[in-house]
Amino acid sequence: MHEIRRQISQKVIAVEAGVSQATVSLVLAGRDVGSDQTRKQVLEAAKRLRYRPNLLVQGIQTGKTRMIGVMAPPYDFFWSEVLYGIHDVLTNADHVSINLWAAHRGPGPRQRNSPSGDELEQIHRLIDRRVDGVILWPAFASMFMAHIHEFSSRNLPVVTIDHELPAEFRADSVFSEDARGGRAVAAHLLALGHRNVGHLAGAAAATWAVRRRSAFEGAIAECPGATCFTVEADHGDDTTLAIKQARELLAMPDRPTAIFAASDLYAKQVYHAAAEQKIRIPQDLSLVGYSDDDFAAELFPPLTTVRQPAYDMGCKAAELVLARTKEVVRREPQNLKLPVELVVRGSTAPLNASRNTVSGNGTARNTPVLNGISRNDG
Repeated sequence: MHEIRRQISQKVIAVEAGVSQATVSLVLAGRDVGSDQTRKQVLEAAKRLRYRPNLLVQGIQTGKTRMIGVMAPPYDFFWSEVLYGIHDVLTNADHVSINLWAAHRGPGPRQRNSPSGDELEQIHRLIDRRVDGVILWPAFASMFMAHIHEFSSRNLPVVTIDHELPAEFRADSVFSEDARGGRAVAAHLLALGHRNVGHLAGAAAATWAVRRRSAFEGAIAECPGATCFTVEADHGDDTTLAIKQARELLAMPDRPTAIFAASDLYAKQVYHAAAEQKIRIPQDLSLVGYSDDDFAAELFPPLTTVRQPAYDMGCKAAELVLARTKEVVRREPQNLKLPVELVVRGSTAPLNASRNTVSGNGTARNTPVLNGISRNDG
């Protein structure tokens, strides 16, 4: 027969320690009982009995469950790093996250029609468990726009990552310096001599995509003689949808000599489209991505990209929501911007980086000329 395990109550600890239940309650709450010996007796008894506090009861008593709803799936490397940051800050603060999403999204072979519930169902699952706050990712933030009031009407703190909600929701946000990143990409390509550039943009519904696009296009427009042709990737959760727009850019009669892809996942589709059309990177086409995903340095050639501090963004989002849970009066919303870094690798080169030469057998061949370009091969 299996032994039936009993719940260890404060009453049981009091009997074990030879003190009153009231004394046990004070000690476990961290309050003064006037005697170090008594405190030691209670704590040793609790340890022997393997006592664990009932946080459900504490939540009822305090109105705080120490649980945070996180509506962000491990979509890709970037979001996995974000989730690591959220996890570490919450657990260090003795909080736990409840991770939910409405469908399995992102690249990969996972089942796409998981019966996990629709957006409102998932929101209600968090509310019914009395989470103290919520962290949302861009797709959820925009997808749930019609339902955000479910949080705001209950005065639950909301923090979005890589996306800003309208002001009426009074939500905090954490994002990278997307405008700075967009300008850095433009400056890099212009310095390499490119004047006919393309941009494979993210969906206009996402504020991160708008910031990157606006800054990049603006910087290109400031350069005399430079032009930018932008196509927006099909709105959806499957990044392979961007292959259509990548092909469109590369099939233009006046094909861009350089492309800025709004994400590394989009950049990967440009690699595929270029291979289909036998366009060489970087000899025929320079390419820049955004995020510095784990695969970026492993592409051939390695991808020049803008590195986002994904882990730090997750940490800051968790810190923000925890700070909000302690407020009596809600302060003005905060929008935190974290710095980015341009990482130059082998997918970008000067405009005239290749020239036709003739080999010994009279066959034309292309020889890349790097012209002393500084590289960080990561």
